[in-house]
Amino acid sequence: KLAVLPSRFNSDLCSPSAPAGVFPPPCSGVHVSVNDQKRYAVPFQSVVLPCHYTTVSTQTVVVQWVYKSYCRDRTRDSFSFSDSLGGGVGGGVYLDCSDSSRTVRTVASVSGSSVTLSEFYKSRDISIINSADLRIGEVQWGDSGVYFCKVIISDDLEGQNEASVELLVLGNL
Repeated sequence: KLAVLPSRFNSDLCSPSAPAGVFPPPCSGVHVSVNDQKRYAVPFQSVVLPCHYTTVSTQTVVVQWVYKSYCRDRTRDSFSFSDSLGGGVGGGVYLDCSDSSRTVRTVASVSGSSVTLSEFYKSRDISIINSADLRIGEVQWGDSGVYFCKVIISDDLEGQNEASVELLVLGNL
């Protein structure tokens, strides 16, 4: 299991004397991770979707958050007893479908200190904080889905450059 990864690369982690398992091999590629695979929120609550990355590059890093809706309405299904028993635990019926059959849109991106929100989110209280975490100021029903944190670095094309976290917006019964 990985330790909490720094937002920027620490050259000591890649040295031959670095403790085993502290840095994912190979040290030359970008590595993106999220703390939790799934987060829960209620409408109007603020939520932060954490994203961490490591890289050996000194080039400008672009962090982009992309939203993908569920393939099926997970919120509606969670209120149906028979569906909740039907093996949807792994999320396959909700997450495994082509992008053409669901909503996909960029939420925000940051390059240096410049954060850009896509047109759909410009009227919302959304920002990227701590270099890569997505903060949604007031969660809405339609925010349920899968959020991908993607790190783009011009000279670091190897490794795992994205990770995802599922956000499920719940309400009162």
